Order: sequence, then C-alpha cells, then structure tokens
Amino acid sequence: MAESLLHIEGLCAGYGPVQALHDVSLSVTRGELVALIGANGAGKTTTLLCASGIVAARAGKISFAGEDITNLAAHARVGRGLAQVPEGRKIFPRLSVIENLDMGAFLCHDGAEIKRSLERVFSLFPVLAERRSQLGGTLSGGEQQMLAIGRALMSKPIMLLLDEPSMGIAPILTQKIFETIRQLCSEGLTVLVVEQNAQLALSLAAHGYVMETGRIVLVDSGKNLLLNPKVQSAYLGQ
Repeated sequence: MAESLLHIEGLCAGYGPVQALHDVSLSVTRGELVALIGANGAGKTTTLLCASGIVAARAGKISFAGEDITNLAAHARVGRGLAQVPEGRKIFPRLSVIENLDMGAFLCHDGAEIKRSLERVFSLFPVLAERRSQLGGTLSGGEQQMLAIGRALMSKPIMLLLDEPSMGIAPILTQKIFETIRQLCSEGLTVLVVEQNAQLALSLAAHGYVMETGRIVLVDSGKNLLLNPKVQSAYLGQ
C-alpha cells in the first residue's frame, strides 16, 4: 500500500469559544496532490494551520512521515519537511525578492545548499530572478504568489500546504502557478491544496475532500468529485 505522508485523525480545533473543526480526518499519500474544497468558513484554512502547527489541536492526532507531530512546534515541522504557503501570500513587502527567499531557508546553514535551492526557485519562476532586487510589496499579486511558493520551497520540503494559491490572481498567472504545482508533484513533491477554484483543483487532484461547517462530508477521487451532482451544484456553478 502507498504510504500516507500526512494523516489527520479526529482533529478538533477552534478559536476561543468557537469550535472550527469537528472530528476531521484525512490522509495524503506520498507523492499525491490532494484538494480540500468547501465554502468560505468551512474550516479549510484552520485544517492547514493545524497541520503546520500555527493553530493548536484541541483533540485528535496529526502524523507526518509516521511521526506524531500533534504537539510539535511549527518551525520544527518545517524542519521535518512540511511547509505552508499561507492564504494571502504573507510575503515581506519591505524586503527584496532575494531577502524573502532567504527567509525560507532559515533552517539551512549550508551556503552551497541555499544557492542550489535559489537556482531551483529561479528556474521554476524566472520572473523572480529578473526581480530579485525588487521589494516584495511592489510585485503583482501573481508574482507575490510565486514568491510565496518559492520561499516555501527554499526549506526543501517534502510536502507543501497551499492555501488559496489562485486568490486575487489573473487567470493566466493562475495557470502558470498550477502548471508549476503539477510539475513539482510529478517530481515527487506531495501537495495538499485549499482552492476556491474547485474545478481547477479537482482536475489536478488524485483525491479530494469536501468540508462543510468544520466537518469532512465527502471523500472521493478528483475525477469523481468533478462528476458528482452535489459538488457541481455547490462548487462548480453547474
């Protein structure tokens, strides 16, 4: 059987008195692209934040590469190979492109290794090489998303958590970004993506999960979810 790289079981989480997640369970197999879709406020981002250690789990278990990381600090999860590209990109607007990318390599102390990672990011996103000295805040939305993905890749992850990569981005750049995601997956990177463009996400995903009000309500292959009448009606505008 294929190895489950990220496994979440019975996850409950919230903010103050608000319970955002209720008994959420999902698995992502090594090398897969898995989509997590649902309406705004369904709990998708909270699920990613729990996986990356930004939001604490109130109950349940999170395992990564066979290790229980439920109570592991966020930076330690990055060191294990789990990196997140946050919703809204969250780049450092007053730092240059190169400085933003360097921030992604904060756990690496090998200059040669950092240089190789940088060359890899520039090969994926040539526009970042062209704008290496430009301040992050002056880039377009699509370029900032490329920068956010590149920053995450600088940590040499084995899995990426991508939160709304197409939000606020021109369609042509959205296509470029998803082509790059598909390329990275073909090279062995594992990806869990939360995406408002359900059609695009499910067309690329091996499997998909549908969330409603903090619960997983449907699990199937990406292809089957695209053909599911309920999914078509609720998320695909059909």
